[in-house]
Amino acid sequence: MKKRKIKEVLKQLDTVPLPDKYKILSACMQSADFDEGAISDINRRRLRFKPLIAVYAVLFLLLLGFSTYAIAADLQEYNKAVEFFNEYDLPTEGLTKGEIKKIYRDIKTGTFSYSKTADVIEKSIIESEVGGYEIPQDDPTPEDIENLWNYKIHSGHYWIIDRNKHVGNVSYKYYSIEKYHKDLGFDVHDKSIFEKYEDGKLVWSAEFTSFWIENYIEFEDQVIVYGQSPAYSSSQKRYAWMALIDSSGSVLWQKKLDNGFDSEYIAVILPEDEKIVVFSRGDLMYLCLSEYDLYGNLRSFNKTEIGNYGIWNAAKLGDGYIVQLGSYITSEYARIVKVSSDGTIMDSFGYELDDSYYYIRDMIEYNGLVYLSGYSVPVLEDEGKNAGGHYDIAAVLNYIFDNNMFDISNEELTKLMRENFTAVLLVCDPVSGVPKEFYSVKGSLGGRLELNESKKLVWDVESITDTYFSPATSAFTIRGASYVYKYTFDEKGRIISQEKTDEAAEFYR
Repeated sequence: MKKRKIKEVLKQLDTVPLPDKYKILSACMQSADFDEGAISDINRRRLRFKPLIAVYAVLFLLLLGFSTYAIAADLQEYNKAVEFFNEYDLPTEGLTKGEIKKIYRDIKTGTFSYSKTADVIEKSIIESEVGGYEIPQDDPTPEDIENLWNYKIHSGHYWIIDRNKHVGNVSYKYYSIEKYHKDLGFDVHDKSIFEKYEDGKLVWSAEFTSFWIENYIEFEDQVIVYGQSPAYSSSQKRYAWMALIDSSGSVLWQKKLDNGFDSEYIAVILPEDEKIVVFSRGDLMYLCLSEYDLYGNLRSFNKTEIGNYGIWNAAKLGDGYIVQLGSYITSEYARIVKVSSDGTIMDSFGYELDDSYYYIRDMIEYNGLVYLSGYSVPVLEDEGKNAGGHYDIAAVLNYIFDNNMFDISNEELTKLMRENFTAVLLVCDPVSGVPKEFYSVKGSLGGRLELNESKKLVWDVESITDTYFSPATSAFTIRGASYVYKYTFDEKGRIISQEKTDEAAEFYR
């Protein structure tokens, strides 16, 4: 049995008849309410979700170079094998103890040479089909594009969706001011300014000279800003900084993270009831978890070497956390690790397909399940034509260049982009990482996940509406805007409403 036999088994699964639970939800242009009966009566269609089968992460993490799951070293091999089978729903019926151990060893070593391994994997996948819902959306209308244009003319830019940037009539703004340094002969950081506005009017501002602000997060009626100290030579250290601003604009404290690195930046801050949890990256090599009290005092610190992976996202999960790691160099955009409360990496999940790349953009725990929002794009036929590692738009760029379409119209480009992108919401088991079901929306990107005032889960889907091609621009090649749809889920994970909003998210690659 060769490794390629495993892929053949997976491909054959597309012919397996699917039950009626695989349904389509019809997306309307206006806000709509749904009940369970209404959803089940909408046009049904057989769908099959084919996550690499990171759905069965350990089976494929070995092939992808991801770390394997940690199992206690003192257990006997058979107990390890049984635990492995149970954790990933591999059937043991009809197998002897010796066969279970052989299959376990065959998968763990990545050999895939034992004759019964493929049969067990195939049976497991067939018995563990993932229910999926495809949510169609109407193509953008001329009125949609006109409204976006008028909005841009009025505001000067498209509104960039950010869970922190605008809440009701309150908004925030930050920027840095530079000053010419005579000895160095160039401009250097002078101060960063953070401002709060209500109804467009300035309420207060705070200044910081030790660091430039890179981001912030609201914490009850306060704000935590964070960034990095400037450095103008390789010998200078770059320290991560954070500060707490109260509701009146007073800076309660500033904190420099001095954890022994030459360079450290804060990736994510998760405020909790009695502490502030900080995920940072040290020397482009370590994942760091720090806990601070509400007065800025360090309570604990842990670092784990992870190699050249960026820390792209993090969310609370039970007593610990889930963290998204990513690498533009290795083109890994959907690697999720579970981190314990003391900073130890426990497990690793990957989400991929033979025919699709997955990109995770946001994640949240909701009623005991992990929701991952992102998007997928088709795998390239020629891996070498990846647009310099920009896999998500490589297929579109290849089509343009191969056909000498350098004067492609916005309308035609937008059509190509909508055909290339699919928003995806994966609903995963928090222990195994296995998706239990998924939602997909063609022509869109999955956006932020958050709880509304009623503690219902809201999923933002950015429907690609208008794009334009600018190959000579250094900052981007394709830019545009997307209208935002909001899908609301109840505590049982059912869609109860959907709405096309007036919000627009900027798109650029």
